[in-house]
Amino acid sequence: MPSEEDLRKEAVRRRRAGEAPAEIATALGRSDRWVRKWVGRAEEESDSLTWAAGRPRAPHSSPNATPPELVAAILDARARLVANPRAQYGALAVAWELRRMGVSPIPNRWTIERVISRAGLAKARSRAAGYVSKNVPYPALEGVEPGEVHQADLIGPRHLHGGVGFFVLNLLDVGSHEATSEILERVRPNLLAAGVARSWAKVGVPSALQLDNHSNFRGAIPPQYAYFSPVVATCLDLGVVPRFIPLREPWRNGVVEHFNDTWDKAFFRTEDFSGLDHLISENASFITFHNAEHRYSAHQGASPAEVWKGRPRDRLSRRYRVPERLPAQGRIEAVRFVRSNGLVDLWGRRITVAEEYRHQYLTATIRVRAKTVDVVTMDGEVAYEGAFPIQRDLR
Repeated sequence: MPSEEDLRKEAVRRRRAGEAPAEIATALGRSDRWVRKWVGRAEEESDSLTWAAGRPRAPHSSPNATPPELVAAILDARARLVANPRAQYGALAVAWELRRMGVSPIPNRWTIERVISRAGLAKARSRAAGYVSKNVPYPALEGVEPGEVHQADLIGPRHLHGGVGFFVLNLLDVGSHEATSEILERVRPNLLAAGVARSWAKVGVPSALQLDNHSNFRGAIPPQYAYFSPVVATCLDLGVVPRFIPLREPWRNGVVEHFNDTWDKAFFRTEDFSGLDHLISENASFITFHNAEHRYSAHQGASPAEVWKGRPRDRLSRRYRVPERLPAQGRIEAVRFVRSNGLVDLWGRRITVAEEYRHQYLTATIRVRAKTVDVVTMDGEVAYEGAFPIQRDLR
């Protein structure tokens, strides 16, 4: 069976031999218009040996193509970041660098990734090392809605040129990945609590705040009485459950830990700051930029701002003041992995559980008003109940 290209050549040969277009069309099973088209093409491209192969139908230019100058800017921004061994160079980092270069409007994540991929510069994602699963069920707060659960963490001390020191309190909403960030000149428990309150004035008060076990977050727990921190007191005062992750398992606060890395490598390490005021101003801009521009696959490509669009918020009044004493209400939770020694370590206060509860995660719930603690399994089975003496003074 002759190919389409052979039929085109045969049509031209017959027409040049004097055969009428209608006869040729009938003989080849084509239309008169088809015959005239290829005869005309053969005359138009008489010097070409490939006229019968046809022409591509794709348009010579696409109205949606990324402009060459933007492509050049994206690749330039990425090259600048790659040259900095301390910087990230993912889509968010490139977008932030484009902003610093004065590019406007900032292209979306998909455009940046497409340009980098077409330039052959895309880097395969590698799984982060460090966390090895115990294959033990964990009482995680799964499937949370926006605004329900926050994670908070402290970075520092860090230093600007000239030795100016500071700390960073980052807070992330698990359900939307919305971020807030507070620059603190020094860390004191009451200043940390005030930073949490300012964050909740911006994004709303959650149901639970997940924290690591640093004393700035939990307070001082000597053998005789527990003295909790102003952060815990603020949570209890506002009806928020402070929930402490297992000891030496920082990945349980993975949402805020991942953001800490992004903050460090996409923002702090890519820019020189003239002083603390400059850092505070740029940090606020970066947080706004992240919430509006960074798109998460966990939210089907939506940014935190898009996740929150149309949703109500329970924002804290900016006039709120951190409590000076521990409220006699609410509960405090701590998740612990029980090893072979059978100990549940609550910041130095140790509880021994039966052998059947070992090698699993248990949740200790401290009832503040009753001054008791109960330790339960994921199935709700009580492994321990007892007194937990608490002082209402804060430390």
